[in-house]
Amino acid sequence: MEPAVELARSGGVDFVGLECLAERTLVTGLMERAANPARGYDRRLERRLGPLVPAAMANGCGIVSNLGSANPYAAVERIVALCRANSLPGITVAALVGDDLSGHLEDVVWEGDPLEEGGQWLGAHAYLGVEGMAEAFRQGASIVVTGRVADSSLFAAPAIAALDLGTEALAGALTAGHLLECGGQLTGGNLAATQGRQLCARELANLGYPTAMIELDGSFVLGVLDGKPARLDVVGTTLQLLYEVHDPRLYHTPDLTLDFGELLLEEVGENRVRVTGARGAGRPETLKAIGFVKRPGEVADVEITYAGEGAVARAMVARDVLRERVELLGLRDYAVDLVGIDSVLGAVACLPPGYAPPELRVHISARCTEAEEAQAVEDEVYALTLSGPAGGASLRSERRPHVSVVSGRVARSLVNVSVEYQVS
Repeated sequence: MEPAVELARSGGVDFVGLECLAERTLVTGLMERAANPARGYDRRLERRLGPLVPAAMANGCGIVSNLGSANPYAAVERIVALCRANSLPGITVAALVGDDLSGHLEDVVWEGDPLEEGGQWLGAHAYLGVEGMAEAFRQGASIVVTGRVADSSLFAAPAIAALDLGTEALAGALTAGHLLECGGQLTGGNLAATQGRQLCARELANLGYPTAMIELDGSFVLGVLDGKPARLDVVGTTLQLLYEVHDPRLYHTPDLTLDFGELLLEEVGENRVRVTGARGAGRPETLKAIGFVKRPGEVADVEITYAGEGAVARAMVARDVLRERVELLGLRDYAVDLVGIDSVLGAVACLPPGYAPPELRVHISARCTEAEEAQAVEDEVYALTLSGPAGGASLRSERRPHVSVVSGRVARSLVNVSVEYQVS
């Protein structure tokens, strides 16, 4: 949280955005809310906002975040309590609600049949846009908490509220949001370019996170705080611009369909990039929906290590043993790979002649129809430690629910967005 606190304390930032929600973390929120209606928000809420809220409120800096996960209203209650514990009375905290599609599961046009092969709905959520968040800031909220919203909308909403941006400028704000949403990924944290300066370990450990100075016409300048280590340039910005985008001329958001084809990126100083030319046309009539289905059984995920002379050969034998054993169990939906050789690239892994790492792990992941079957997979890996090949040790085992993620579209008219307020 250090970068967020530094930005809030700098006095040069009007809003800090915390993008905290992924599909897998929303699953966690849904399960926790089902067990306890007072939970379901990001379990790291206190650790994240504990140092940030006092710093932000002391410097007139607003906060927007999707750490509400599956229960934004409960998150607001915790934040209000946090404000009171820090002697911060009169802080307005807003919850954006309406993304939960539990009452409209049959109205969503899903890709395929979500409930095929059995299963039960855990929940479903729509990706909301800027509207409710911007309105909350206009009504005086200092902190706005959401569930599932589009990441670009999360960061664009404060600018829209502060500047009353029109449609053309909205395209720029959404583009800025798309670039900001992964934080340090934009400032060199995920850049391994063959040219240009590479950040060292100390710089990455203290990486400067990005800011966007957004103008009334939608143009903006990306930057970092003075003195913070970063690599923010046209190369990294271009790569981040294309991140998770299928068609850069037709990028659908809940607020606009964006066209990045005419963008102009210019380096205007050290770790400063100016972006102009964002275009947008037409607000989609449907919103993206994401659904989660709990299927029967469990997923068994188990690893075992082989090290020393002949480690690769022994690991390959262990892989083949496991394949034979799980076939005897009747399992067909499984994968066995060697971490360090083919666990990522699979059969197309290009290894140099004679490549022989001194240690590696054999990994099996299997979808099982029942808990006993998952236990049997785990037992087969444990059996390798005594029944060979030799030297297997350092096991790691995980068994987790079998949850599928499904996508769809829902009519905007069916999604009722509202804002609920509390004051500390």
